[in-house]
Amino acid sequence: MKGTVSKRMVIEESSDNMKDYLNSTFDATYANIELRPLGILVRIIKGTINFTWVIPFYQLVIYKGDYSSLYAQGRFVRFRKDGAFEQSKPFLHKLMKQKAKYESKYDFLNFK
Repeated sequence: MKGTVSKRMVIEESSDNMKDYLNSTFDATYANIELRPLGILVRIIKGTINFTWVIPFYQLVIYKGDYSSLYAQGRFVRFRKDGAFEQSKPFLHKLMKQKAKYESKYDFLNFK
């Protein structure tokens, strides 16, 4: 996908089953998202240790409101809306288009 990666964003909140992969409450935890043909990779950076969360498009749910969040596999991460997040908006739009393109291949399943 020609190196399609978001800017480094700050994780504001996460589900309880993701707490082990985040820094303590005093240190910010950063993550970036890499776009792949069939899904995304969320790379969480905890000090010198990295954790990669693989999410296929069919499991990915994106919420956008006061916060932007990624949900999949019973987990979620919520990103802080700051300057880095604003710089990642073009990437997030590309991500949503890619997910819609993927889901359009399976439109025949929704016919009644």
